[in-house]
Amino acid sequence: MAFPVLSLAEELPAADAEQSVYFPYVLNIEAPDDLQALLEKHLDLARWKTEKRMTKEQLSRLIDNAPDAVAGLLATEGYFSPKVKASLDESTVPAIVSLDVDAGKPTLVRSVDVNYLGDIIPDEVRMKRLEERQEQNWPLPKGSIFRQSDWDSAKRGAVSSLLNRRYPAAKLVHAEASVDPEANTVDLTVDVDSGPAYFYGPVSITGLSRYPDKLIRNNIQFHEGAEYRRNDLLELQTYLQNLPHFSLVLVDVDLPPDAPFIAPVKVTVQEAPLSKISTGLGYSTNTGMRGSFDYRYLNLLDRGWVLDSGVRLQQKEQSASAGITFPRFASGYEHRVYASYVNENIQGLDTSTWKTGVSRSSTEKNIDRLIAIEYQIERRELNDGTVSDPQSLTAKYQWVRRDVDRLRNPRSGNVITLEGGGALKGLLSDESFVRLYGRGVQFWPVGEKSVVVARLEVGDTFTKEFFNVPSDWLFRTGGSSSVRGYDYQSLGLSLGGSTIPGRVMAVSSIEFQTPVYKDWLGAVFVDHGGVGDQWKDWRGSTGVGVGARWVSPVGVIGLDVARGVEENQFRVHFTMGVTF
Repeated sequence: MAFPVLSLAEELPAADAEQSVYFPYVLNIEAPDDLQALLEKHLDLARWKTEKRMTKEQLSRLIDNAPDAVAGLLATEGYFSPKVKASLDESTVPAIVSLDVDAGKPTLVRSVDVNYLGDIIPDEVRMKRLEERQEQNWPLPKGSIFRQSDWDSAKRGAVSSLLNRRYPAAKLVHAEASVDPEANTVDLTVDVDSGPAYFYGPVSITGLSRYPDKLIRNNIQFHEGAEYRRNDLLELQTYLQNLPHFSLVLVDVDLPPDAPFIAPVKVTVQEAPLSKISTGLGYSTNTGMRGSFDYRYLNLLDRGWVLDSGVRLQQKEQSASAGITFPRFASGYEHRVYASYVNENIQGLDTSTWKTGVSRSSTEKNIDRLIAIEYQIERRELNDGTVSDPQSLTAKYQWVRRDVDRLRNPRSGNVITLEGGGALKGLLSDESFVRLYGRGVQFWPVGEKSVVVARLEVGDTFTKEFFNVPSDWLFRTGGSSSVRGYDYQSLGLSLGGSTIPGRVMAVSSIEFQTPVYKDWLGAVFVDHGGVGDQWKDWRGSTGVGVGARWVSPVGVIGLDVARGVEENQFRVHFTMGVTF
């Protein structure tokens, strides 16, 4: 049976010049609730009811065409025998057009027959998997209402289940939905030709001139002779595209039509410039005015190693850093060596910190892992002149999982960060300690566009003498992305006229965001948190406030006005990006 073809008018029917007087009307549709929205959205009578060029003749044509238009729309939802009455009442101004729609009985799926042809037939294991997947995921099982969208999805799914692995030349050779209008049933038949089974051939690379070949070959996770898997190609393309060395990457295969069906892999790249210099000016409510200079070179020693360095000059913090990143090895890990210097004067605590270390990291789907060994020397001075010079050789492990619907402006999902690390006294360290830290951010959608964001941070450093532990391994809080309404890192322990870090920390936050105008969101929030020497000494401070969020092309930019309840003070906080 041929299905009705849906064709929506893109222009009004032409009207004779003598009948071009505007003829206003309203439309009343009486139809089942589950079909009402479909008709109101797609019928020409509904789309053109506010058109100021509408004439009586044009309206008459639309009314005459309405039964066929309704039948075409309802067929996509499985109703093939509707009864439609259309009428026009000219006794009022505007006139009233009425549509009375009796959809009839829905057409139900009576049988499903999916047949696979080609080289897959002897592959008993794969055939069994396909049958199990069809039984679990087929969108039109026996007894369900036939819908065109589900039928299209079913046909695509029958082919894609083969395209993804081993049979990239699979195609749909026959699909039929045979409707029995008297029984209100439909029989579905799908024939899919798998084509031959393909295996990877040699990998060729084009577009390389600045960077070494192994930058790509070391990251190919499949080997020549392995069976074709589309995910292999997508993962390779995604990883290479994320490298700074390339501005464009395309990974594809050739599918020869004749045996032995070996598919050569083609990697085409467009290289990025070897070096990049960037400068910036900015302002942070945490650390004041900021100027920055960064330099990056992408092919150190002709090995594709990335050298990056930078200088940050801020009112309350100055820093310089340099590092070398070694692109991912065949094992899947990326390595980095680095060194940095940071000088801070915040809340009466003046610190100078030198660091050097090496890290090993990996990214797998939505999970990042990092292991780092770092040597750190710190000099800190309190307002009363007390000076300490702690040092430590630390090991750290970090695990981050991002499970959100989108990274730029999430509305659902969560992000979890877990860290653990420490040092051993006597091993280039002045004190033994273990630091544990966790942070979770949860996004709950509310309605169509609003969202609730909840955040929880907890940290604890286990040590006998915390004054010999470097500040980075202790805790202070307060400021944007923390407890708003308080100055940056103003929540800590009081000692010698300064605010110093403590051993325990806990911070929680709840925020409601809702659209107010285009890409602007309004927000209300409550933050509560603080730092203590021990949990029995912990005292939390509360901040409440309102804010605005602009979802810009580069990320979310936020401005908050918050009141610190305990201090009875107001603070303005500026942030850029989603804080995970």
